[in-house]
Amino acid sequence: MIKSISSVQNTYYLRQTATQPVAFKSSTQIKRLAQEHIGNCQDGLIGTVKVRLANNEEKFLNLFKRTGTEIEEYKICDDFDRTIGEVQLKIKKFINYDKLEYPTDPSHVFVDNLRNYSKPQTPYHNKDLTYYKDIGTRFLQIALKRSQESGCNGNIKLIAKNESMPFYKNVIHMQEAYPKNSPLRFFNNPNTLYLPEEFKNELSNIRGGL
Repeated sequence: MIKSISSVQNTYYLRQTATQPVAFKSSTQIKRLAQEHIGNCQDGLIGTVKVRLANNEEKFLNLFKRTGTEIEEYKICDDFDRTIGEVQLKIKKFINYDKLEYPTDPSHVFVDNLRNYSKPQTPYHNKDLTYYKDIGTRFLQIALKRSQESGCNGNIKLIAKNESMPFYKNVIHMQEAYPKNSPLRFFNNPNTLYLPEEFKNELSNIRGGL
């Protein structure tokens, strides 16, 4: 992860270090991302995402971007400085690849360290946060959009934790890259998942999309 992300003196980036949170800017004043080229957005506050409270009431939260040497990190924050969730994206674009080994373009965006700190009964839960739904879905939609923008054909991959597997498989409809009958399973992480072509459009439209 980008270890210094919360300590960088960046007037565009919210910091979690304040003991008395001060409202930053109303999310309702910030643009949505559906028509934006996220990859061209400068680091800092780039828009809002629509999520839900526990009672299904809709809420807009702020989305921040920070670009590292090899990754892009996105954070969803509330209006009081607090990080609700974060994710890292690694763009893996293959220009020249062996078509015998890879009959289709292996380019993809790898999703890593996806967290929803507001979700109870998870290893990273912050009990001081209000619970928000759809955080993971929005991050995956961002990954899908970045994959399309980067010429990776909308391909996304990740390595799921066992407790997250039902969400990725049943809600997002990701599939195992190395199923039990695959000879490659022994040499790779069996929890590696990918998004099939037929479910890319469905993912982009879940809960109204970005």
